[in-house]
Amino acid sequence: AGPSWLIQTTNVLGANIPNKYWILIIAAALVLLGMVLFLNKTRYGMIIRAGVENRSMVTALGIDVRTSFTIVFALGGAAAGIGGVLAMHALTYVSAHMGSTLLIFAFIVTVVGGLGSLTGAALASVLVAVLQQVANTYLNGTGDFIVVILLAVVLLVRPQGLMGKRA
Repeated sequence: AGPSWLIQTTNVLGANIPNKYWILIIAAALVLLGMVLFLNKTRYGMIIRAGVENRSMVTALGIDVRTSFTIVFALGGAAAGIGGVLAMHALTYVSAHMGSTLLIFAFIVTVVGGLGSLTGAALASVLVAVLQQVANTYLNGTGDFIVVILLAVVLLVRPQGLMGKRA
């Protein structure tokens, strides 16, 4: 069940936000911070970033890029596992198909943020979530449609995404 404060709400700018969502927000921020620090401050992070940019050059330097990409896969799996555990606490059930409805939003966030940009994905996820909730609340449940419109606008105005680099 958990502590009693977890089922209470906190008022923020007139909105009562369940405290369990604060746990999700804090956990997501910590995972993001950990990923950013790992990619920007460690030797493996440097190898991974270099391997993404120019795999053949990194291999020519004698570095096994496959091992680095295995670490990326493991980190992605760990992040997905953390997400599953946190989602279970928010939704109160577990299913192998819990995230299947969110796949389209993951794609939209990736494209809007910019392919290969972790910061862009973080910013786009907040933008998409807030835009969707505001539209659902004030525009009669049109959140999904508004998010698709955002995707179309970003693709038309800035095809590389908000934080993506031009090829």
